[in-house]
Amino acid sequence: MTNIVLTEEQRNIVKQDMDQQIEMLSPEEVEVLATKLNEKINIPFIKEGTEKVIFVKTVKLVDRLLYQSLPNELYGLVKNSSDGISDKDAKELASVLGARLNKKFDLPYVPEWVEAEIFGYLIGLIVDAMRENFSIIDQES
Repeated sequence: MTNIVLTEEQRNIVKQDMDQQIEMLSPEEVEVLATKLNEKINIPFIKEGTEKVIFVKTVKLVDRLLYQSLPNELYGLVKNSSDGISDKDAKELASVLGARLNKKFDLPYVPEWVEAEIFGYLIGLIVDAMRENFSIIDQES
């Protein structure tokens, strides 16, 4: 059995990741993802201006859930386009995350079918950015 022994610097990084930071995405990345959601999905009964704010909040909440649920070494791939997961792994990860997040997160007054569409699309965009040579900012809708 291999013993895991961290340096003090590694311990501090783990503490920072687990106790202080709660989000991975930058404000620009949040806005890009919210814009893509807004272009693709219409929430019934909601005015366009309100819908935009809902999409920004939705992206931020999903970001926080992913930050809490995934190891940062995996989720951090959204920041590093030179390294990444395979297409096959991306497809599998998107499927698993979409199903699990939809159980953890609820958008009040949004029909379940719209909520599922929002999560499926958003998770797909985020996981695509985890693939090699992809990024949130530069990917197509």
